[in-house]
Amino acid sequence: MRNVLERLAVTVAITVSSLAAHAETLPSPLRAEDVVAWAKTHRGEMVAAKAKGAALAETPKIKSALPDPMVMVSADHVPFSLMGLDASLLVQQDFPLSGVLGKKKLSAEADAKAATAEVERVALDVEAEALAAFLMVVERERMRVVVDEQVTTAKQIVEATLVRLETGSGNAADVVRARLDVARLEGERKAIDAELAGTRAMLNAALARPTDGVIPPTSLTLPTNDPPDVPKLATMAIEKRPELVVMRFRAEKATADIDVMQSMYNPMAFIRTGPSYTMAEGPGVMFMVGVSVPIWREKLGAGVAEAKQMSAMVDAETAAMRKMIEGEVGGARANVIAARIRFETTRDKLVPIARQAVSLNLASYGTGQLPLVSVLESLAMLRMLRMEEVTTEVRLAVAWARLGRTVGVVRIGL
Repeated sequence: MRNVLERLAVTVAITVSSLAAHAETLPSPLRAEDVVAWAKTHRGEMVAAKAKGAALAETPKIKSALPDPMVMVSADHVPFSLMGLDASLLVQQDFPLSGVLGKKKLSAEADAKAATAEVERVALDVEAEALAAFLMVVERERMRVVVDEQVTTAKQIVEATLVRLETGSGNAADVVRARLDVARLEGERKAIDAELAGTRAMLNAALARPTDGVIPPTSLTLPTNDPPDVPKLATMAIEKRPELVVMRFRAEKATADIDVMQSMYNPMAFIRTGPSYTMAEGPGVMFMVGVSVPIWREKLGAGVAEAKQMSAMVDAETAAMRKMIEGEVGGARANVIAARIRFETTRDKLVPIARQAVSLNLASYGTGQLPLVSVLESLAMLRMLRMEEVTTEVRLAVAWARLGRTVGVVRIGL
């Protein structure tokens, strides 16, 4: 009975959790900025990164603390006759004779700051992933609109073939051929619906929502201007990229680690004191002071050399990262400009011409001046260009998103 009740409780908890997740509805229409904001506040990766940062924030307290004291009980002399004894109770505390604890604290603080900056890097990756999933949904939705337009036009062509067949100026083969085109487009429409369901599930996953959650209709607005110049973008990237902030704090940690290793050349002192008792003198106090002797200079020198090489490595990696970011910015900016040219050419020049060709060919077919194949070819060309229009538009949005990620801000437009 107890197991049944436990299973029932688990089932109820899961159901309540699922209902709570479904209760969180997305804005409608769903925009890119909504997706980015949602991902940053709901993804588990953000919770994990913040927890890591909070954990490392406690490390400086650990590193800067003195070693734990030692309590020792000593029987210094016990006569065989067991008539009395010499004994003591001692407390020992070690003290470094250098600033090593402060330097360890600085190293740990730099490590904690790097972990905090790492949270922003994780946020950028999470936002970029969610935005990519959003754009996949946008593409499938707009492809569906294109196919719906084509289905409507294809059905008009079927009606035109039937009119010509009834007037005796057409033939049955044209009707069959036109209906074949409609059937193919309707099949494509169903396939796009299936793909759209898949992309919506991926978007839900990228937003840490149930994969069967409702995705509202999407809205995408693209900038009409070119991105800023490369020098300005490079300056923005160097200021905002969390990867560079992480490397800066790692450089601070490496410098502090050098100081820590150099402090090892200094000895460690200890104080030992406590009550004692002797048979001859009775109760008293024992006191002892000592220092360590760091004579293994080769080991200490190796530690310092290792820390210096690690610092040099971090500096070299930082310089390489800065140079790579500058190159990424230039390439991403060029990709945005190229994608915008392709999209505007397709939307403003090619698609209008293709629409005009379909209208003219359909009118000519109605008057018997052109065969059906010419109409279907022009329709296929229009379909191809409309799909290319959707593809190039989404690619332009992707190019903007990648440029933003390169600069350190995930959004479409700067």
